[in-house]
Amino acid sequence: MNVDFDPSAALGFLRGIVRELREKRLWPFAVALLVAIVAVPVLLSKSSSRPPVAQASAPLPPSAAISLPAVSVQSAPAPSRLRGTGHDPFAQHTGKKSVTASATASGATGASGSSTPAARTTATTSGTLPPTTTTPTSITPNAKPTATTTALSATQSYHVTLAITNASGGLATVDPLERLSVLPSSQQPLLVELGVLNGGHRVLFVVQPGTVVNGPGTCTPGPVDCEILSLAQDQTEGISVQSPTGPVSIALFAVTGITTDRNSSATAADKARRTESAAGRALLDHSTLSALSLFRYEPSLGAVADLRNLTVGGS
Repeated sequence: MNVDFDPSAALGFLRGIVRELREKRLWPFAVALLVAIVAVPVLLSKSSSRPPVAQASAPLPPSAAISLPAVSVQSAPAPSRLRGTGHDPFAQHTGKKSVTASATASGATGASGSSTPAARTTATTSGTLPPTTTTPTSITPNAKPTATTTALSATQSYHVTLAITNASGGLATVDPLERLSVLPSSQQPLLVELGVLNGGHRVLFVVQPGTVVNGPGTCTPGPVDCEILSLAQDQTEGISVQSPTGPVSIALFAVTGITTDRNSSATAADKARRTESAAGRALLDHSTLSALSLFRYEPSLGAVADLRNLTVGGS
């Protein structure tokens, strides 16, 4: 179909629209609309021609990132809540001395020595070392050691005398002291007399477990775990027992003499040297003290040999 376009009719239509806009004062809106119709396509064409800009990746939210502990930084020091004075953990304390160190120093002299160490308290391996005490008061004041024989002849045997306090505070004398005698009594066996140490200057005592000794004597293996006590003449030693509240004093004793007996024959001397207490022998046969292996009674010597002093291979 053919449609005839009349330009004069279209122009008249536009003029009618303009006249109505002027009469109703709507022409500013028409102008703005016309400008917008022209400007919008132009702006859209320009924005599409620009190169795309890479967007910076946004930081991960706290829940997606690795969890780190919060740190609070303060420029001013916070007040301390600690009470009392400061303490240096590296400072050496001089108010208390080591019990082990002091005890070891006092017992440095071996069982075969003759020196008198400072006062010390020793315990067997059965308990805790009790507090150090002073040297017991001598029960043989002004006594002078008797002359001793360093080696016995074939007809001689050692003769030991001993003084010990009793429950009433008196002083009892044991003369002679049979070898392996139990002290202070067979009802309370705290010590066993092992014999005269070879050389004739000291007497050895086996310290039973649970017994505490203190005084000038020397101990083997050491003052903390005394198993063998060595005493010279007129050295007063204290005997105590362990209790929950501490050591309980039992008695004081001292070797008052180490002399010799002359026997009628070598056979009689050998019999005297082998005489021993049955009660003491029973205790030693069941003893587990390791220091006993270091001291062996030799009837041929009539004395106790200190095996620590023996040389190997005769050198």
